[in-house]
Amino acid sequence: MIDAVLRVFWQQGYGATAMADLAAAAGVQRGSLYNAYGGKEELLLRALDRYSEQQGGAVLSALAAPDPRRAIAGFLETHIERMARPENPAGCLMCQTALECGGRDPAPSVQVRRHFLRTEAALRDVLQRGRDRGLLPDDTDVSAVARFYLGVSRGMAVLHRVYGDLDAVRDMAREALRRLDDPVGKVD
Repeated sequence: MIDAVLRVFWQQGYGATAMADLAAAAGVQRGSLYNAYGGKEELLLRALDRYSEQQGGAVLSALAAPDPRRAIAGFLETHIERMARPENPAGCLMCQTALECGGRDPAPSVQVRRHFLRTEAALRDVLQRGRDRGLLPDDTDVSAVARFYLGVSRGMAVLHRVYGDLDAVRDMAREALRRLDDPVGKVD
């Protein structure tokens, strides 16, 4: 049932989704949803948890590669692969929720922030390991570079939602990877 709810939020967005939409997608009466899960915000929080479970594993797995360039390339490719699946709505549920609820709805905002911080920490860890092994310059600001790649991945999702075209997303990933080919932190 949560997968059906997730899909509706991802496709329509939080504000445009009514409880009737969620009940129809889940194949239950509205009252059953209220009784089982509470209101729309509670359902969104559960959908965000499920989305994080479904999407987060592949992302974190890609970042386990010891070579920072390979890890970052895998990280970006994992996002592209998710976007390329025809059964998935365009973009990213976390990004949509951040843009729609950020600053207005505390619970969804906190949950999205937690997800982003977890991803940023995993990016920072792989970059730190690379710097420690001499694969990145000693003066690499791993926190700043981690936030850069988090921002690139989120920007890719927004472009995908807007354009519905993976070519723009692939271009963005390719250009972001060039940053690792130059001395990190030195790109103008």
